Amino acid sequence: MEVITYNIQYCLGRDGRFDAGRIVETIRDADVVALQEVERFWTRSDDMDQCRVIADALPSHYWMFGPTIDVLKSTGRGADAAVDNRRRQFGNMILSRFPILSSRNHLLPKYTDPEKFTIQRGALEATIDAPFGPIRVYSTHLCHLSAAQRLRQVETILAIHGRADADGAVHSGRTPDAWADETVSPPPPPADAMLLGDFNMQPDSPEYGRLVADAFADAWTRAGVGGDGATLYSDAATRRGIRIDYCFVTAGLGARLRRVEVLAEAAGSDHQPVRTTFDPD
Repeated sequence: MEVITYNIQYCLGRDGRFDAGRIVETIRDADVVALQEVERFWTRSDDMDQCRVIADALPSHYWMFGPTIDVLKSTGRGADAAVDNRRRQFGNMILSRFPILSSRNHLLPKYTDPEKFTIQRGALEATIDAPFGPIRVYSTHLCHLSAAQRLRQVETILAIHGRADADGAVHSGRTPDAWADETVSPPPPPADAMLLGDFNMQPDSPEYGRLVADAFADAWTRAGVGGDGATLYSDAATRRGIRIDYCFVTAGLGARLRRVEVLAEAAGSDHQPVRTTFDPD
């Protein structure tokens, strides 16, 4: 089972072109994909609905989108006085070749400073019916401003993970008659989970240490991969940079880990995707 995490920078490549097709070709063969910085109806990307463009190009994949920014696009009205209800959205996306049985969109603590640009962050959760049984997959993107803010967000993610069993399915208990005709019931949250995304932190940071202290392992180090694994280049020609994009896994998925690699040739964003392969048997 191949899993990719990719901050797509709203399809803006290193050459300054918006091109969703490059993103699609990079992720096409993956079974599970976590994307960050996906947007819908922004002027800068020609009002493209990037979720729809990517999903339509991958018809064999289920998908979910979790906006963390959701703003009215326009207050204008047409000739018939109908409102334009398009939303300018930005957030995280998950695609899966296996059924996405249920999902939740968790918003993370937000830092506000009148002198610094900051945005609402979140973690999109999907329960996926993987070949070896259901798993929870999260696509997330943490704050770029400070380690202190990221640590707050990490603590929130760990709390979400820790209370998954107590929270239960997205609906649970005795099913009301009015709901009984639905054929797919949401499963309880699986024990195994993976956190995928752009964490804006390096491996020597306190927030990284908190994530791997107990509940999760860094797939890169768990697989024994050499090198620095840079995913954000300061020099694309030499591929030097920092590692800030990760796949974190719980113990059950760690035991299935086969290999992890940075897709260094991808040029569809300012980040490099990370591909993690798991044994499906």
